[in-house]
Amino acid sequence: MMNAFHARGGDDVLDLTEEIVLLAVKDDGGIAHTAGTLDFTLCIVGACLVDLNGRGRIDMDLDAIHVLSSDLTGRPYLDAVLKRLDGAEEMPVNDQLLDLSAMSGELVSLTINSLVSRGILSREERRLLWVLKTRRYPVIDGREQTEAKLRIVNLLLSEDLPSPHDSVLIGLAHAGGLLQGFLSSSEVARLEERLMKIGNLDLIARAVEHAIADEHERIAQALLTPTY
Repeated sequence: MMNAFHARGGDDVLDLTEEIVLLAVKDDGGIAHTAGTLDFTLCIVGACLVDLNGRGRIDMDLDAIHVLSSDLTGRPYLDAVLKRLDGAEEMPVNDQLLDLSAMSGELVSLTINSLVSRGILSREERRLLWVLKTRRYPVIDGREQTEAKLRIVNLLLSEDLPSPHDSVLIGLAHAGGLLQGFLSSSEVARLEERLMKIGNLDLIARAVEHAIADEHERIAQALLTPTY
């Protein structure tokens, strides 16, 4: 069984899923083009699973994802995944991730609703705007928290060690192509060594990375396989 990724702080602290979605929101209110990819759909599912594991609801080994408790978390996007897992037969991890990826649109919508209700984002026409213009979230539990993109950039450009949360955040963002939403491809390539060093992937996040690679390989094989 994997080691639990413990939820940080109290219930009001932004979780991994919320921060993954925030990485896809551009400063002008648009959505990064990478958010429309299969990589992102698997990334958002992986974030939900990491958060559920941190709350003691699930565990995972090399063979399957196991529900430990069906008690709801109070976060609709996490509870949607938990309910689906609780009502399904266990299957190989890759198959389970792909099955859950069909929920990605719902999960993103529920997560955005959470961010709006928290006063971090606001809806204006077809855009999602940051309520605060600084690179900090609203004060939670009496303290400010630096916004995810700035934390990632600061960590990539320094020798600082990331927290366990930020390490998995960076690993998932890298696997899901979300870094290209606010860094150029050349910058990501230049920082690859640092990314590999600090973007630690726990067992769930590593399974997401493998699922992404497997799907790209499957698509490539389908394109290159003669149909005659």
